[in-house]
Amino acid sequence: MSTKVKHALMVLAMLLVVAIVAIGAAGCGNAPSSSQSANTGTGTQGTSSEEWYVYLANVTQVPFWTDQKRALDDAAKELGVKATFEGPTTADAQAEAAALDQIIARHPAGIMVFPPDDKTLVDGINRAVAAGIPVITMIGDVPGSKRFAHIGIDNYRAGQEGAKMLCEAVGGKGKVVIGTFQAAGVLDRVRGYKDYLAQNCPNVQVVQVVDDHADPAYAPSAYAAAIAKYPDLAGIGGTDGDSGVGAARAVIEAGKKGQIKIVAMDRNADMLPYIKDGTIYGSVAQKSYTETYLAIHLLYWLHHNQLPIVADWQSAGINPLPEQIDTGVIPITARNVDQFMPKQGQ
Repeated sequence: MSTKVKHALMVLAMLLVVAIVAIGAAGCGNAPSSSQSANTGTGTQGTSSEEWYVYLANVTQVPFWTDQKRALDDAAKELGVKATFEGPTTADAQAEAAALDQIIARHPAGIMVFPPDDKTLVDGINRAVAAGIPVITMIGDVPGSKRFAHIGIDNYRAGQEGAKMLCEAVGGKGKVVIGTFQAAGVLDRVRGYKDYLAQNCPNVQVVQVVDDHADPAYAPSAYAAAIAKYPDLAGIGGTDGDSGVGAARAVIEAGKKGQIKIVAMDRNADMLPYIKDGTIYGSVAQKSYTETYLAIHLLYWLHHNQLPIVADWQSAGINPLPEQIDTGVIPITARNVDQFMPKQGQ
């Protein structure tokens, strides 16, 4: 082999070595892989297609959950992760507890949970946290558990806001019923209603609390029975997402539209037209999209150690998340209801 050929081969070999080193250096400069991202907490948004977050609720077939699902989808796309919405279709506390155990076995990166009450999920939430899965309670709280944070409204204050609107709607006097179902946070709203009316609107009498099961198929008959029982009923105050539609349908069926004033809860798409046409006086809405969008980001930041209060929050035995976040409520009336009507495709 000639000296000239040997020299050419040496140059080629050196160029190959330089190229390999350059490729390796470039790889080190990129964000880590999804598995490294989850382990080291240095990942950036969009690094892990296998990373999964879940929102567990109950009565999951009702329209109330539309904004939560939309927020999950939007945040998951932004963060490059998977997010699912799960839970029983009825207000079945034991079914939700069983669903939580099944989710823990699948080991998501974080769980958001709407609890059926403040007791049933204590053990399940604690098992999740012991397994290294942080939990945020949504809307209702489970303060006796090891949940990392609670995000939602002050339910008692939300009830007071609804009562204030109902007092105005009925002109400060008359018989009213309050609609609800058996969930801790929702029952706190009933307390808020009762206390506000007793203290600030004494000529309004709460004659019955109606359990509408948060079920749009059942609620109209529950309110129809109350309307039949109290022919001089002046108003209905709803404390769950399906109270408004149930009450509106019952009032229309009884031929008492405009006579019985209704204050609803939340901003369900099937309820808003009743505000627009005057069947429902107004509604007190949660910031459901904001709550869910914030919750999944908090869990993501925790999973990726992007809240570096200390180098290792787990070893330090601290919780980097805010433990209580009050998102407040939004009044919806005929004046602003058009702003809340769902856009095409939502």
